[in-house]
Amino acid sequence: LSVVIAILGGYTGFGLAARIRATPGVSRRTLLSGAAGFLAVGIWTMHFVGMLAASIPADTVYLVLPTIVSFLICALVVGISLFFLSIGEPSQRRVVSSAVLLGAGIASMHYVGIHGLAGNFAIEHDGAMVLLSVLVAIVAAYGGLRAFLARQDGIRLILSSIAFGVAVSGMHYTAMYGMHFVPL
Repeated sequence: LSVVIAILGGYTGFGLAARIRATPGVSRRTLLSGAAGFLAVGIWTMHFVGMLAASIPADTVYLVLPTIVSFLICALVVGISLFFLSIGEPSQRRVVSSAVLLGAGIASMHYVGIHGLAGNFAIEHDGAMVLLSVLVAIVAAYGGLRAFLARQDGIRLILSSIAFGVAVSGMHYTAMYGMHFVPL
């Protein structure tokens, strides 16, 4: 379910983003905001649905501020990435930069959200899995952005949405594999 949510968020967000270049003025900003919003909601919701599958201590609570900040990080980074790709012709450098920003943003949102978990435990991360989760997010984000830019309708939109869903989910589940709750 979490992967499907990420794919649907990607499909809706990329579908809106595909119309940005052809739309002038205020409508362009509205489309950019909507695309960033749908992508951010897809990422954020995927992570919380994914947390339902995690084995977490029974006394765990979610702290409000880190949870909200994690969403805001996500929305901001996605918006900036889409903005970079929507102005002018996207160069290889701009696509790579957007993918790195998007992947790092997804990872930042995840780790800020994870540290919004509170209870009678400490959270430890395996450093290698943290690096791998960030790498998975960046590489899959690049694939999703590349597929999206190649052609922005039909099968390419579906492929970019699937790559986006894999990026978000792959990052989340890789990071969760390397996370451990240590009782206090």
